[in-house]
Amino acid sequence: MARKTKTLSKALTLILGSAVMASLSGCGSDSGGGTAVTPNAPPTTSSFTQSATWTISNTVKGAVSCFDFDTQVESDCSGNTWDVKFENQDRGVKLWSNSGASGTGKGGVFGLMDWSELLKYNHATRDPATGSDISFLYNEDKNGGIFNQSPWYAYDLNNDHKLYPNNRVYLITTDNTNSETVSSVQLPIFAVQIINYYKGTTSGFPTLRWIDTAVPNAVKTQQIDASSQTDWTYFNLQSGKVVDKSAPWHIAFKRDSIILNGGNSGDGKVGAYLADASKAYFDDKGEPIKAKFMADNQAESLTSLQNVSAYQKPASAAGWIKDAKGSSLNPAATGNYPNLDYGWFTYNGGNHRMTANPNKGALIRSAAGNSFARMHLTQINYPDATTTAASFWEFKFDIQPATAAQ
Repeated sequence: MARKTKTLSKALTLILGSAVMASLSGCGSDSGGGTAVTPNAPPTTSSFTQSATWTISNTVKGAVSCFDFDTQVESDCSGNTWDVKFENQDRGVKLWSNSGASGTGKGGVFGLMDWSELLKYNHATRDPATGSDISFLYNEDKNGGIFNQSPWYAYDLNNDHKLYPNNRVYLITTDNTNSETVSSVQLPIFAVQIINYYKGTTSGFPTLRWIDTAVPNAVKTQQIDASSQTDWTYFNLQSGKVVDKSAPWHIAFKRDSIILNGGNSGDGKVGAYLADASKAYFDDKGEPIKAKFMADNQAESLTSLQNVSAYQKPASAAGWIKDAKGSSLNPAATGNYPNLDYGWFTYNGGNHRMTANPNKGALIRSAAGNSFARMHLTQINYPDATTTAASFWEFKFDIQPATAAQ
């Protein structure tokens, strides 16, 4: 089963999303894609006026099924009208929205979050408490790696749509085919932290702190303008400068999203590994400890960055994480094997069976971009008590049609 992690908190969860979430990339959510406005009071009448059930019976490994919630039927995955894709991979199940790296549509994802919180939303693009616009919180599917799997932030700890850095340390190699973890002139290896996301009160300006691990006392810090909704800002860790995409680059930023120059994201060989998971910031269920995030952690986090000898490191070249396609619909797992929680479902490694978790769900924007649905997984059925292959999966949708989008 692929690793996934929850990046968003209760009311406006990362995820998937730095977030997200990372773009919780394992996957996470951006707190400042635009300025929230309050054109109206919070809607009191629900715009989710239709419903649908999607039962997926083709559950053999490698099977792909797609659903169009506008027409409320399965659709051709090779076309452009599907809204949600179900992919039964060799090592787990993945869900995708028709957006970004996954499709040509205008889709997106807001969640995963508690279904009880989702039910408070009478309109898919308005905050249920304030009526403010939340359309910028929908994340497209995108390429990403370590920053999706292990996001650099916690989200909405004070019901404020803000990102709070957890000061994790990420080891960055310039050659993901090489098992070497000691930096040299021939093979520079860096360690990075994201320690802030704001320029004053304006979001989209992550502060990067990093070292060449050969000289841990030479700490460098740079605030990066990643405020564009459409364009990546590329950065060379060796020169410490923003560069053009055509020049050598190691890491790139767009809002709360981060990619590396390797795998699906670039033609380089950059890879990463989680060197310090900042476990003190999370409880035993993987939930953020608010008091820890609110404390002054500057000295402690700097020590974590410079303490190279304490880093967790890959055992071989195969351990380096390379960027791949991700979605907020695929949060990273929480818990400890054999009992893992993937948000939509739980997995029991003892009997190799999954159990639906209808208490989690997400808001989905359609491929057309003008309708929405909140969805959750209500059932995973097995034909008998011993079979480990499910016979069907069942998702239920509450639909906000295009006519109610305004």
